Amino acid sequence: MDKALVMLSGGLDSATCLYWAREKYDATAITFNYFGRLENEKRATARLAEAARVSVIEIDVPFVREAADAGDGFAGSDLKWAAYVPARNMMFYSIAAHHAEYLGAKWIVGGHNVHDASFFKDASKGYIEKMNALFRESCLSCDGNPYQIVLPLADMDRVQIIRLAQKLGVPIEITWSCHAEGDRHCGRCYSCRQRLEAFGKIGISDPAFSR
Repeated sequence: MDKALVMLSGGLDSATCLYWAREKYDATAITFNYFGRLENEKRATARLAEAARVSVIEIDVPFVREAADAGDGFAGSDLKWAAYVPARNMMFYSIAAHHAEYLGAKWIVGGHNVHDASFFKDASKGYIEKMNALFRESCLSCDGNPYQIVLPLADMDRVQIIRLAQKLGVPIEITWSCHAEGDRHCGRCYSCRQRLEAFGKIGISDPAFSR
């Protein structure tokens, strides 16, 4: 089987990608501990990897900050601004590529969806295609067959992702998407609101909120 390196954050999207990749490839997860990363995210990442029986490469990047932790000057009307990180995906995918080359991985799996790309420009398919073009030029040990980023959720909305997660048997109840620290999802941040809206459209409760 081809090897794949899955970007795992602990949220529903990346968990779905992990289970998607596990069915197709010899999967390993990679996760990034940036400044102020929530302990709930870290715990969810570890639990998801354990449930999927994959190992995790854990990368500490304490200099990387979300806009909410960057001080004045990074504010906007959209709640997504709080989670904005300048050059996030350029940094994270480059680090993943470094590890992919040593692992001999063919694929780097990212969890961006159609909603992400509408706001975060470095999550768009066009941006990722440019990164893949750079990887084709930079991988010296790939013998003309370099690792590539693949986005299985790129054309999906949250309802479609939930249905795929259910089909793949993702343990949705242990995922963590909330941007607030606490025992439960806050239900107010943009990630919580998107999840609640999507599960509401399907007509079921989000199991992560009922824990």
